[in-house]
Amino acid sequence: MEELEERVYCSRCKGKTKHLIITSYCEQSEGYTDFHWHDKYHIVQCAGCDNKSFVRQYGDEDTWQYVDGYREWKDIFTVYPEEPKVETSEEIWKRKFEQMHFIPAKIFKYVPENLNNLYKQTINSYNSQHNILCAAGLRTIIEGVCNQVNIKKGYIYEKDGSKKLDKKQKEIYTDNLAGRIFGLYENGLIIFIQALLLQKIKNIGNSAVHDIVEPSIETLKQTIEIIETILYNIYELGKHDLLSE
Repeated sequence: MEELEERVYCSRCKGKTKHLIITSYCEQSEGYTDFHWHDKYHIVQCAGCDNKSFVRQYGDEDTWQYVDGYREWKDIFTVYPEEPKVETSEEIWKRKFEQMHFIPAKIFKYVPENLNNLYKQTINSYNSQHNILCAAGLRTIIEGVCNQVNIKKGYIYEKDGSKKLDKKQKEIYTDNLAGRIFGLYENGLIIFIQALLLQKIKNIGNSAVHDIVEPSIETLKQTIEIIETILYNIYELGKHDLLSE
């Protein structure tokens, strides 16, 4: 039997070996065409273990490479079953990340479209390991919720639930994002502990945007879970199917 011009992968030998051609089929360009090519299909047999494979051998005017300073035309050989791909370090890291940390975007039926799109983009940033963009997105979601439910101001609270006082011992009532977060609590949209957690997420977002501080994957994963709960409680829970029965 005729020998294949190039060594190809053998799935039994687990390496590139000599192969003998059992049978072939060939298609090629006509002699008078401007672009010349040939496409050959072979059933082959490994010269070492007799394992059978299928090989495509393709070549045209562009399948060449430089060898010792000279242009050399070289066919492209593709074998099936294919040789297992060797993962790069980047691909290994990406696979491990997906196994450990990947988060699919939740489906929200009643979250406003602009907020829902922002949420999906933030999840995409997280899954792409764009941690600073993800943190900024989470902070923006909080502000977007406040805008959508028309919360403009709120008191600032201490962790024990008491209202924070300024230097003149007056309660602090403000329209900044910290006040608006507590405004969500004051209007019954979230509970107090959620307001405290949103303050933490706001601070993480501020550090990312203003100081280019990159939060860890673990921190972002936790904050995403909190944001998802907030979105569900504010927009989805009140329209649960059980309430219509």
